[in-house]
Amino acid sequence: LAENLISNKGAKAIARSLMVNRTLAALDLRSNSIGPKGAKALADALKINQGLVSLK
Repeated sequence: LAENLISNKGAKAIARSLMVNRTLAALDLRSNSIGPKGAKALADALKINQGLVSLK
């Protein structure tokens, strides 16, 4: 998902998905427009999803 202009809104949607998805092992979010609120949502989701082993 790198270079897709993902905003806070998109990051929050990804975060919601990460809370229920246990099979995704790698996620590349480089070069997007994710701000502090989106980053916080992702960080909170990663506290629940421990299957993701690579996040860029």
